[in-house]
Amino acid sequence: MSKSISELTQIIVDFAEKRGWKNENPSHLLNAIYIELAELGEHYQWKNDFSKYETISEDEKTEIGFEFVDVIFYLFRLAHNSEINIEEYFDKKLPKLEEKYKVGTDYGKAHREYRESGKNKRYE
Repeated sequence: MSKSISELTQIIVDFAEKRGWKNENPSHLLNAIYIELAELGEHYQWKNDFSKYETISEDEKTEIGFEFVDVIFYLFRLAHNSEINIEEYFDKKLPKLEEKYKVGTDYGKAHREYRESGKNKRYE
């Protein structure tokens, strides 16, 4: 059963509220995100890719999936507490990314030109 970002956010907010988790300090939530990202990163640390020589077992997929959820859990709490609607900003940002990374272009060249133009510092 698929859930929207808004639905997932509400589930996470309700989960935290039911447990009386009041620590909504943005710095603490960001630190939790960093820690969970590091735990996720450990699963990928020495892998070159996921070719036929480096497959992921079902148990490891489960562990990795749980780490992704931990990251999302704190990230969505932070966005909610910051009154950031991720779905809204996703819809606003995607056209900018489509403009920045046009299909069929040399992405390395496009990225360098984008950086040199200074547009990486603002969103028009």
